Amino acid sequence: MSAAVLQTDPDCNNTNEDSDSTSDGLETEESAVSIGDHDDYPAMVWDQERPGDRGISSFDAALSLTTAIVGAGVMALPQLPSKAGLYPCMICMVIGVWITYECGSSFHKANYGWNKKHDESQRLKTFEDFGQAAMGNGGALLIRISVLAWFIGVCSGFLILMAQQVELISGMGWNYRIWVLILAPVLWFGCMLRDLTALSKLMPLGVLGAVGSCALIMIKAFRDLDVWEDWPEKEKSELHSEWPEHGYMALGSVLATFFGAFGVMGNIPAIASEMRHPWKFPRALRLSLTLVFALYLGVTLIGYWGYGNTIQSNILNSMSRSPGNFTQASMPYDKWTGPRSSMIPTVTAWCVLTNLMLSYPLCMMSVFVSIQSLESVQQQLMPGTCANYLMRTGFVAITIGIALALEDFPLVFGLFAAVNMPIQAVFVPIMFGSRIRKKIGAKQASTCRRIAHGIIFLIATFCLVVGTTDAVQGVVAHFTG
Repeated sequence: MSAAVLQTDPDCNNTNEDSDSTSDGLETEESAVSIGDHDDYPAMVWDQERPGDRGISSFDAALSLTTAIVGAGVMALPQLPSKAGLYPCMICMVIGVWITYECGSSFHKANYGWNKKHDESQRLKTFEDFGQAAMGNGGALLIRISVLAWFIGVCSGFLILMAQQVELISGMGWNYRIWVLILAPVLWFGCMLRDLTALSKLMPLGVLGAVGSCALIMIKAFRDLDVWEDWPEKEKSELHSEWPEHGYMALGSVLATFFGAFGVMGNIPAIASEMRHPWKFPRALRLSLTLVFALYLGVTLIGYWGYGNTIQSNILNSMSRSPGNFTQASMPYDKWTGPRSSMIPTVTAWCVLTNLMLSYPLCMMSVFVSIQSLESVQQQLMPGTCANYLMRTGFVAITIGIALALEDFPLVFGLFAAVNMPIQAVFVPIMFGSRIRKKIGAKQASTCRRIAHGIIFLIATFCLVVGTTDAVQGVVAHFTG
């Protein structure tokens, strides 16, 4: 399935460029050598200054990308079919992974081509550098704003999930918002660390927590099929939605959620620059997305099928309690009288909490570094200064405020994904990438690929407009309903 997902029309000028043949890569008329997986491709400039065996392999790069992609976003996936129907969600997942691969490849080709043409001082090392090279200060500012908004939204969602996990683990019955306030000083302290190097070394443990939570969700959902298997056929037929039952507006936020769950664009420069053979990056990206796609497919399908339209916004609630009958399924979950479980939900909560306690300060550090790197405030916001601590405290306070106002993780994740991911995951890599390739004299995209990019632009625009509208309506309903 992954090969079908990551391929388009093989007869249309290699629309999906295989890693061994890049039809619109960096190419010269004399040599006809393209950026691809060619072992005889000339070494990059910096490879002349260090041994050829330095750097990570394509497989290591794929694992690094997988680590960057897989996170708490998986907690929002099983609920999506209840909003937009099972079949449309599967289509959106396929579209999401294809667009991520296509845009990631476009981003990398421009990034790699620029770095090959320029010396060390001018090479692109960050996402903001990419925007600067393409559109000057305006491009860098657009990327900075989008990335800042995205990470603030993601970290707000992390805090929501952490409070929900601690609420379940403690079993004390305290209000969710109390746990948000209890966690706040702990997370604030983690964000005040000058250097998160030691914390980043624990991220493999965080990834194990994310993958472990996925496995436990699938196991528990599969076991809970017994809850409704004996219900009357009419009731079972209403338990799952194959197609949208409340209009197609929800497809916008569902597609945005998949964009967010597959999001990896900002990590590409750092990972690609560490590869032994950077031109093999498309192979690493393809392998990583194949692994993530398989994992997300399992979580979405099994998680939703196990609980159907009774699934709660916090899936741990569904894993902990079951409705006694179909009529009861429409009641609040704390009124359910069916079978209860504590062990698997508790272990899952610990897995999620482990991942999030490490991910929150690391993601917030991306916000802090982005602000600290602004030339206009670099001196005033030097690490260790009072102004720096106040800046960090302010951004942490924003995430706390969002978490106190909204306790629905899928809603928060979908809202920020709809607003930001079309920009940073589609418009920037394709439009800015094309501009950079033109600047360095690289061969431009083929006609077939331009048509594909046009289709991608339409999908991203739908996601931005319809997804944001649907998510905002959800926020309004949360406060008024």
